Amino acid sequence: MSAKSPPRRAFAPLTRWLDALLDPKRQELTVVWTLLAYMAIWTAYRIIATWPRDLHADETELYGWSRDLALGTDKHPPFSAWVARAWFTLVPPSDLSVHLLATANIALTLYIAWRTMRRYMDADKSLFGLALLTLIPFFNFIALKYNANAVLLPLWALTIHCFLRALEGRAALWAALAGVFAGASMLGKYWSIVLVVALGLAALIDPRRGRFFGSMAPWLMILCGGAVLAPHLWWLYAHDFPTLSYAEAHEAGSFADNLRDTLGYLAGCVGYAAVALIVAALLLRPSRAALADIAWPADPQRRTILIAQVLLIVAAVPVALVTGIRIVPLWAMPAYTLLPIVLLASPLIAVGRETVRRGLIVASAVSLGSLALSPAVALVIHLSDPPGPFEYASLLAEHVEREWRRNSDRPVPLVAGETVLAGNTAFYLRTDTKGFETADVAALKQRAEANGAVLVCPADNGGCIATAERIVAGQPQILRGKVWLSRPLFGQPGGRVSDVFFLVLPAGTSAK
Repeated sequence: MSAKSPPRRAFAPLTRWLDALLDPKRQELTVVWTLLAYMAIWTAYRIIATWPRDLHADETELYGWSRDLALGTDKHPPFSAWVARAWFTLVPPSDLSVHLLATANIALTLYIAWRTMRRYMDADKSLFGLALLTLIPFFNFIALKYNANAVLLPLWALTIHCFLRALEGRAALWAALAGVFAGASMLGKYWSIVLVVALGLAALIDPRRGRFFGSMAPWLMILCGGAVLAPHLWWLYAHDFPTLSYAEAHEAGSFADNLRDTLGYLAGCVGYAAVALIVAALLLRPSRAALADIAWPADPQRRTILIAQVLLIVAAVPVALVTGIRIVPLWAMPAYTLLPIVLLASPLIAVGRETVRRGLIVASAVSLGSLALSPAVALVIHLSDPPGPFEYASLLAEHVEREWRRNSDRPVPLVAGETVLAGNTAFYLRTDTKGFETADVAALKQRAEANGAVLVCPADNGGCIATAERIVAGQPQILRGKVWLSRPLFGQPGGRVSDVFFLVLPAGTSAK
């Protein structure tokens, strides 16, 4: 008896956690606390694993857009910038707050998926399904970088949840919300047309299509989605469709290249879900009859969910082959929240307490194991991956701010230069940014002369430096500098980068 006691004591916290998750009175709150703990674990992982480097350019780019809100940008639709503005209004911008935004985004998505699962499955299956989702890297590793792909996670999950409720009950509220969230998804990234097409086709195939399309529900969806999207469409027209030009840059070189990329997209979509699928197979051991019911459910409601899940991934394939657009599996990030229902909702699939316990152990081991390994991940990055100039932007910002403060009491009004380096440096200086690649150089020169500016370039980027020299030519108060930047980790020296900067001091300031 005593020999068995230590293992029992070791698993006692897991048993109490599982009891709370399966207790109807405590379940909802326990799921919320579990997701908050999940958020904390992956925030800590992101902080430690990326310790040698500064924020990714996608993240600081959103900060730059959020400082000057508009109905669009020259790269992506504006929703991710709007979210960033709202977040940084509540939480001061810093590396930590950016990481928290990413993990809160993931936790919110998982909670929405949980609520959707509970409409179709009991608590045991839904908890197991939630554990499976955490084994897909779109719900941890990859989405830890908050960008225009990650912002779609909760938007697609909300659209799907509301659409299914509207399809089943045809209620005006759910139809309107489905339209609003579909429109918001389009404002996140145009890839969301896949979401709209997939759900539309699923509704057309569903046996209840007559009642659904005979009601006001689909028209409310279209009306509300169009109302959300209309201001951006006006902006696109007024600015000559810059985001569409960016999208055209993803065209493949030839049909053979496009076919290879498209097949790679499908393989990648399966690959990202592979661990979850393997764990489900090993823990559930479904019979042939159960597998057949998963592949083509007898229940029309589950069949519609299966069709929607498949279309969320494959609907883009024929369009890509016809148009030549290169698609990548990363774009399928928000497409998996229905997968647990597809795999588990069959009455031939049995999920009991022990299966849930094992699923939670596997999911917890992945999260806690990743956190435990995060220092090693940081060291591998530090020693094997040479840093880009933008990855030490915080160090450059320290040098720039120190020199600026010596000569001016005003805050730095603008950082311009090579787009990525300027954007990252501006984040750490909490100021505006302009990239030479897209800026009007003459207007930038006038702005620098009137208000001052900092210009930054990688030391080996001759084109950037030449543009900076054009801007500073004739300016009365100029300071130039060159820095070599490096950051040690655990006593190990890091790679070194070299940047140059130009300080155009505000009018009326004398260089010291």
